[in-house]
Amino acid sequence: MNERTSVSESGEMVRQYDYDDRTIVAADLGTSADGVSVDVVDGTAILVADGEGEQREFDVPAGDVAKATITNGVVTIEVER
Repeated sequence: MNERTSVSESGEMVRQYDYDDRTIVAADLGTSADGVSVDVVDGTAILVADGEGEQREFDVPAGDVAKATITNGVVTIEVER
């Protein structure tokens, strides 16, 4: 396993864990995830807060997205290689 940490343009800590068959990307939004939706399009994770019109984005590696979840303000995206 290899781990990399970066900071997104909007200031969230983003960690990437690389395994042989998948990569997991985790970002701490620092707030409650109530009403936040996540979508991945062309290597970019897009997070939108309902009612606030706020949008955050960060890069994810190429591959098939197996799942994208938000739990306790942490978005986790699993990408299969």
